[in-house]
Amino acid sequence: MGKQHNKAEKKKRRLARNKRKNDAINAKTKAKPAKKA
Repeated sequence: MGKQHNKAEKKKRRLARNKRKNDAINAKTKAKPAKKA
């Protein structure tokens, strides 16, 4: 079950979800410019 590919897949999915969440937050607080590292 613990495949290496699975781990990377999970990480990718989590990053994508976080990005979507951040985009939603940024849309709500447009007054403040989003800080991009």
